[in-house]
Amino acid sequence: MSTYVIAVDFDGTLCENKYPQIGDPKNNTIAYLKDKQRNGAKVVLWTCRINELLDAAVRWCRNQGLIFDAVNQNVPEIIEEFGGDTRKIFANEYIDDRNVMPLKEETKSNLLTWAELEVEIACKHERGDRAKEEWDYGCACYESALKAFKSLEEDGHTGFSIGLTKQILNRLIDGNPLTPIEDTDDIWSDIADVSGENGEVINYQCKRKSSLFKYVYTDGSVEFRDVDRFIMVDTITNTTWHSGLVDQILREKYPITMPYIPADKPYKAVCEEYLTDRKNGDFDTVGIFKVIEPDGTTAEINRYFKDAPNGWEEINLEEFKSRRAMHYERQNRERKEVENGKH
Repeated sequence: MSTYVIAVDFDGTLCENKYPQIGDPKNNTIAYLKDKQRNGAKVVLWTCRINELLDAAVRWCRNQGLIFDAVNQNVPEIIEEFGGDTRKIFANEYIDDRNVMPLKEETKSNLLTWAELEVEIACKHERGDRAKEEWDYGCACYESALKAFKSLEEDGHTGFSIGLTKQILNRLIDGNPLTPIEDTDDIWSDIADVSGENGEVINYQCKRKSSLFKYVYTDGSVEFRDVDRFIMVDTITNTTWHSGLVDQILREKYPITMPYIPADKPYKAVCEEYLTDRKNGDFDTVGIFKVIEPDGTTAEINRYFKDAPNGWEEINLEEFKSRRAMHYERQNRERKEVENGKH
């Protein structure tokens, strides 16, 4: 007989027995059946449920990723092989809550065994000489990651599907929506009473992505801003931070249009900052050389600014170089003063 058939009960077997409701999934059993199907077995749902309750059970299993080859009847291959249908559901393997689950269900995959060993080694390294019973933040993170890994395994994810699931999970962790954001009334919260800028009638915060804002101005124009979309990268220290000036310059080059799907990475503006005069704070001169887009593409910017009474004033490259030289002269002068005990 070439067709291997598994007949499985529903209540108490694929889910906790809460009949007529549906209980929590029994993930080990579901994963076992999905693995068997991937290897060519046919799975039949064999249950006392009928009508709407049966339909609900089949839909629930489909949502778990388990799609049956037959429901309360023999699979076509068996009917053909026997030369007709039979009153009894034929199976090579029967699974219900009244018999013992096959050993395969409790057998760990090589990948899971490897993952558990890696987490055990990592936790030992993290914990050091401290007792295993003592709670450790790092170990708790490793163990949470292992739980997520086990969940993916139980759902039957491997190869391509586990990579896709990881991308989805990463977007959720980073607070990024899974589908494009549409400019509809239901996704915005009016925050004009707690935030605002001069000139707008009203401003909103997006319910689907908290860093996204919508500004409606008195002239009727609309602007969208994502405060996490752009960051500044210093060419000397390689540190990153957010800058209102960089945000303004890059918004001009990369305006947000709807529908909007945030990238997985921010735009990185490659910059240098200098200070010519201590009274101006931490810096008073900025050069924005280029921007590295989320896909790795580089675009030239080459714009330069100095601090002015009414905000940032754009300057040319020659003035920027002159002010950069003033910055280093000031640093050298202050260093010599420290060395001479005058500072």
